[in-house]
Amino acid sequence: MLDVAIIGGGPAGLTAGLYATRGGLKKVTMFERGMPGGQIMNSSEIENYPGVPTVMSGMDMMASWPEQCSRFGLIHEMITIEKIVRFVSWTK
Repeated sequence: MLDVAIIGGGPAGLTAGLYATRGGLKKVTMFERGMPGGQIMNSSEIENYPGVPTVMSGMDMMASWPEQCSRFGLIHEMITIEKIVRFVSWTK
């Protein structure tokens, strides 16, 4: 069983994975049907992202994110999520 399942590998998904793994959770998996980075990878110019003082492409900005996340233990599964089922555990 996973500690955290993250659906989507854009900046928010990668950030969630980074914080979860750095926070000590061991079984953290990000489900993204393609390469990590999300739609921002298609942007030719990004000039308003917090902490990025220069204009750069989305591909350049996201280049190091997946490596950093995997270094802390984030697993990337390249699949398409088709259905989400809520699981409720009744154990105490």
